[in-house]
Amino acid sequence: MSQDKSPLAEEALYAQVLEGLRQLDPDARKKAFATLKKERMAVEAQVEKELRELPNSHWSKAHLLEKIPNPQEAAYEQKVLIPEFTFVGVKSQPDFGEMLLTIYPGKWTIELKSLKVYKDAFRDSVVSYERLCNVVYEDLLAVYEPVRLRIMMIMRPRGGISSCLTIDSDWRIRGGKELFNDWSGNTDRFGFEVHGTVRL
Repeated sequence: MSQDKSPLAEEALYAQVLEGLRQLDPDARKKAFATLKKERMAVEAQVEKELRELPNSHWSKAHLLEKIPNPQEAAYEQKVLIPEFTFVGVKSQPDFGEMLLTIYPGKWTIELKSLKVYKDAFRDSVVSYERLCNVVYEDLLAVYEPVRLRIMMIMRPRGGISSCLTIDSDWRIRGGKELFNDWSGNTDRFGFEVHGTVRL
């Protein structure tokens, strides 16, 4: 079969296949479509398996983040709300979420314009939100070296279910010393006050 992929050749092949399908009886036509669907699903399953086996660094976009010197040494808390965070879920459907960052700066603090570029760079990433939250956590921790970093990502409802993922560098299980303990009562309630993002 010719490997010519010109638009005219594609169009001719499409017409030929369509005509062939029309000549099949309905049961044979269903079988042909079922075969194509099965092949497509096998390819998608293989891609998903390969994505699961990749390290977090595959999705890292830390090179886009810029840091500025922390203007003072006294402790303070910085909260950054990202109300629009978009990426492509593992089933090739767009996912939409919000992210709340709680940062106790160390030597460095966030250059916010670079954070905007960073979060927008994930729009075409095919990744689960569980993986992505960990990628963002690792990127921010590596670049800004904060005293504390807490990320809460809430996903918009899909199929009647919404979900939230939280990571806190203060947790002992994450290598922290549990110095702050304000997370122990889970008072953030999905990372946002009950009034929602507008009044945060």
